[in-house]
Amino acid sequence: MKTSLSLLIFIIGLAGFSQEKSSVNAAVTDSILNAADKLTTADEKVTFLSRATSKLRYGAGSLELIKKSEEISKKANTHKLLATTYYYYSNYYYYNTNLDSSLFYIQKSKDFIRDDELPFLRSSILNTEGGVYMLKGDMPRALALTLKSQEFLDKVDTISLVGEEKIIYKKERLASDNSIANFYNQMEEYEKASYYYDKGYKSAMQDSSFIAAGVFRTNKGDLYLNTEKYDKALEAFIEGKELKAKGRAPELLIVNSDLNIGIAYTNLNNFEKALPYLNNAISFYESSNISGKLAESLAYRGDHYLKQKKYGLAIADCIKAKEITSSTENLQVFSRACNGLYLAYKAIGNYKESLVNFELYEDAREKIFNEKNIKKQTEQEMQFQFNKTSALKNAEIVARKKESQLYSILSVIGFLFAAFLGFFFYKNRKKNLVLAKQKNLLEVTIDEKNVLLKETHHRVKNSFQIVSSLLYLQSENMEDKEAQIALREAQNRVRSMVLIHQRLYNKDQLVGIDSKEYLEALTKDIFETHQFKSEILPYKLNIESIVLSIETITPIGLILNELIVNVLKHAYTSITPESVLYVEFRKKDDEILLKVKDNGKGFEGEIKDTSFGIKLMNALSKKLRATLNYTSSENKGTEVILNIKKFEIL
Repeated sequence: MKTSLSLLIFIIGLAGFSQEKSSVNAAVTDSILNAADKLTTADEKVTFLSRATSKLRYGAGSLELIKKSEEISKKANTHKLLATTYYYYSNYYYYNTNLDSSLFYIQKSKDFIRDDELPFLRSSILNTEGGVYMLKGDMPRALALTLKSQEFLDKVDTISLVGEEKIIYKKERLASDNSIANFYNQMEEYEKASYYYDKGYKSAMQDSSFIAAGVFRTNKGDLYLNTEKYDKALEAFIEGKELKAKGRAPELLIVNSDLNIGIAYTNLNNFEKALPYLNNAISFYESSNISGKLAESLAYRGDHYLKQKKYGLAIADCIKAKEITSSTENLQVFSRACNGLYLAYKAIGNYKESLVNFELYEDAREKIFNEKNIKKQTEQEMQFQFNKTSALKNAEIVARKKESQLYSILSVIGFLFAAFLGFFFYKNRKKNLVLAKQKNLLEVTIDEKNVLLKETHHRVKNSFQIVSSLLYLQSENMEDKEAQIALREAQNRVRSMVLIHQRLYNKDQLVGIDSKEYLEALTKDIFETHQFKSEILPYKLNIESIVLSIETITPIGLILNELIVNVLKHAYTSITPESVLYVEFRKKDDEILLKVKDNGKGFEGEIKDTSFGIKLMNALSKKLRATLNYTSSENKGTEVILNIKKFEIL
């Protein structure tokens, strides 16, 4: 087998051993080294050791194998072998969250090969480098490196590939799709992430690459977690584990699925099923000395304990996760650990530590989601598309040159006829190029404005969220119950505006809010955070889907907040099986109607506008040119109807 082909084969990490424990003792490591010594060529030895390292997934025992590979490569003085060995060093330190060391060996690997050599190895190196910068929180550079990895694959002449080279090319494509999908998932661009996850899963299943298909399903489950679709997440994690097992995946990949299943059960509040999965993952990562995954699993178990109000255990796990990692080594895990500590300390009344960790959490999130990063990301995507277009145009130019050589043997009449046609083609093409350039400039301008608008909504949402958290912390310290309730009401009003900007940031539509999604989420949020009775008041919603401007939906949300809170505070002395709250929202002729009705104790007489809430609703009604009418009688409940005349539908 040729040296270049051998290198291509082991780069993808084919497993050459049966599945055993991840924790490898000295005897097993020695047996691998002895087996390598019996092979003839340096190429065969490095290939064998690299396969073993990949099988171990860079856990216990793998560093000794890489060092042996380096020794063999230096003795042979073969640049390709050295480049590959240093690539495996970089992967080892990446998996163990020593990111600076990983970058050091990535550069060493690059130094031994040219850009026109081993495109699969170059692609793998760039993929790992992109993963390093993703953990560091430098999202634009992570995306740029991942897209550059794809460019190396685009340069491969797939027609010339045969046998195992075709398999390697397909697997490198899958790895690239997975990296891009993970990037978009981290940046909360779930539609783009879903596209790449589904594309990779379909390709893997067509080629019966069950391990790769399992990885794509597992990562799609992570997307479902991020979008709070926990049942779908659990289903995807279980399917991913089954596919990995079917493909005889290394134990580490199976354990990764166990961690994810434990996370899904935690979010479904099935704590009894969740804990064994989480404990198994932590035990495995600890015994295998995989520090990055250990920190991640500890942070998730901290969240598990936090949901059960076992604050001491939650704090212990999150502190360990925070100590293992740092804001410069693994920003995502550091952020999760700080958030867990913020919530746990707040719950036990340690507001000083709570605020410190909240600020660390916000700083970490800001490093990922900031205007500079998002704008750079957009530029990287545009550059990647431009490079692909340029490559296609260059291919067209080469094809035309070959075609012109054939036409040169034609008769003079044929040449003149072709030139005549070419003149009109040129004129038409020149016109189309001008139009295309104008269109591209317009699209770039619109994209930049959308990015800035999206970032504005994100910053407004963060600012509101901080205000809401501060109001909550202040209310917790209040001994005066009336003052505490007033602060909670102010927090609820802020929360209604947080939801608006959160939806604008998470969706492609940046200037409008769907009334059904927003008002249903707002009602649920109010009921979860503002119950004044021990019993839960049932409610029924009948809300029409209307896309409204921010100027319209904001006062409507604030008015609905006041009406529901008034019902929760005053309408019921006690909750009975017949108690219920109705909320209706729909367009009626040239008006929009908001109706809130309860069957509580009601009241007699007129509404006094002395309270802040009533004054606020009256002021907001004037802004909407709306009428606010109350109908109530004792023991028959209250009905409030808001008829809105001034609104903007998008």
